[in-house]
Amino acid sequence: MSAPLCTKLMHGLVRVTCKRVTARAATSTSRTFSSSGYGESITYSGGQASEGQGGFYGSGGARVSKIETEHKPEMVALAADVENLTLVMQEMYKLEEMLEEEKEGNSGVTGKSLEISSKIKKIMTSSDVMDCLNRLEVEGEPVWGLSSEERDLVHAARQKVNEC
Repeated sequence: MSAPLCTKLMHGLVRVTCKRVTARAATSTSRTFSSSGYGESITYSGGQASEGQGGFYGSGGARVSKIETEHKPEMVALAADVENLTLVMQEMYKLEEMLEEEKEGNSGVTGKSLEISSKIKKIMTSSDVMDCLNRLEVEGEPVWGLSSEERDLVHAARQKVNEC
C-alpha cells in the first residue's frame, strides 16, 4: 500500500466514523423520558404549564388548590411600622432608665418619678403606637417578615402596653 493511498483511506474512515458518531448523537439526544433511564418517575401530560394545564406533575396546574384563598396583606410587616416602633421603644427604655435612677436616688415616690411614669404610659398608649403595634400583630402574634429581634421588640412593646 502506498502512502497517498493509505492517507486517502484513513481520511475516508475518519469521515465515515464521524458521520456514525454524529448520527448516534442525534438519536440519543432525541430520546423520550421513558427511554432515558427515568422510567415512570416523571410524568408529562402535555400543554403549557403556565396556562395551568399540563406540564410536569407538580408544576403549573397539576396541584392547584380548588379552594379560593383570601389575600391578607396585614400578615406582612411594613418597614415603617418596625422603624417607628423601634424609635418609640428606644425612647421608652430611656425613660425607664431615668425612672429607675429617680427611684434609686429618692426613697419614695416623687413628682418627677410620677411625671416619668405618666410620660411612659402616654407614649405607649398613644393612638399612633397602638395602631403601629396592631399592624405588627395578627391574632396576638407578630406578623410575617420580622427578624427575631423585631419579633422580640413587638412582644416587649405589647407587654409594656398591657402593663400600662
